[in-house]
Formats: sequence, structure tokens, C-alpha cells
Amino acid sequence: MGQLDGKIAVITGGGSGIGLAIAERFASEGAQLVLVGRRKPVLDEAAEKIGHGAYGVSVDVSDDERVRAFFDTLDRVDILCTCAGKAVFGAVDETPPSAIRELFDGRFFGQLSACYNAIPKMPEGGVILLCSGIADAAHVKNYSGGSALCGAVNAMGKNLAVELGPRGIRVNILSPGFIGGTTIDFNLERDEMIEFVKRSIDSTPLGHPGEPRHMADAALFLATCEFVSGQVVEVDGGWTAT
Repeated sequence: MGQLDGKIAVITGGGSGIGLAIAERFASEGAQLVLVGRRKPVLDEAAEKIGHGAYGVSVDVSDDERVRAFFDTLDRVDILCTCAGKAVFGAVDETPPSAIRELFDGRFFGQLSACYNAIPKMPEGGVILLCSGIADAAHVKNYSGGSALCGAVNAMGKNLAVELGPRGIRVNILSPGFIGGTTIDFNLERDEMIEFVKRSIDSTPLGHPGEPRHMADAALFLATCEFVSGQVVEVDGGWTAT
């Protein structure tokens, strides 16, 4: 008997990195997985790896109509986990506002659109796991737009937890620190990326990056602990404690 037997779980960004690790963990506990992302071949490969009836659907989460059409194909959603996203770095006077708007389209409005369309399909006992990041609670160099995004997702998640609590739906937010082994899109050149990695490790008291499996550990806890809602869970090796 798995902890998620009989549950239908939709995971955006489920083809790789954190989303894939969460999908694998949920499947090992009996959930039926629907993987959502832009790259169908990647999703199909991930679904084949997971097995257990998992399948992938190509959807750009920043496209409201495609998100709506996808959820229209589902009769029920027990767990929604939104992991799709990218990162935009740059000094505030060197980063076009349009780049931050595009960031919000996928990582804020994409998560909001998924919630809007999934919630009507959720029975009592449903679970929503949003994904933000520690930049709301810790300084990350040249990441003011990303910091605003993380704060917005955290605020939305907490408010949704209060709004949806009477309907028996729990909402929590996963907030990753520096997690290796992901495929998130960065706008950094090679030397900038090397500096970012070093700075991130130096900021992490445990002294090493996290792994996608650590996010999966936190996600399973939040999906199964029935008295946890409205929480931002920092999976960051202690970064936000510094």
C-alpha cells in the first residue's frame, strides 16, 4: 500500500529535474502521474521511465487557453504540483522589464492558471504544491525580479490555503535553495554561472548543493501530512537561516 494510492497527480515541469524527482517519488507511493511541459519527447521519456501509467502532455503553462484545454481532459485532480519555470538574472538598470514580465508569465501566472483550472476538479482532500524560491527570504545577487516573483508566489499560496481550507484543499509552497541536477533556464554566461554556483554554495551552511530528491522528500511530506497548510517550506541547506 502506497501513501498516494488512487491519487491523480498533475506535475508541471515534470519531465526533468525537480519535477521529475517529485513525479518518481509520487509514483512510487501509488499515484497516477500526468506530466506537463513544453517538450513532448522529454515528457514521454520521463513517463516511460516512471511507468505506473504515467503519461505526458505538451502544454505551455503561460498560455491560458492551452492550460484550460488540458484540464478539461481530466475528470479529477487530487494533487497539483507546479514546478515549471526559469530564472532571469541581471542588475535592475540592465534588465529589460519585458524579461521580468515574461518570467512572471510562466512562473507566477502559469501557476495561477493551473490552480484556476485544477481547483474545480479537486475533491475534498486535494493538495496544491506551488514552487517559489528562497529569494523572498534571502538576498540573491542581481535577482530583484526573481525575488519579487518568489514573494508573489508565497503570498498567493498562503492566501489560497486560507481560501480553500473550508473546502478541504491544502496549499503549501516548496521553496528551493541551490539545487543541482536541474534543467531550469538561466540567462547567465558560463563565467557568470560558475560565479553563481560558487556564491550559492558559500551561502549554504551545509556547504553543498541540494539534489532534486531532497525536493521530492519535502513534496511527499506536504502531500501526505493532512494538517499542514499555508506553509513555505525552505529546502535550502540552511541558506535562509544565515
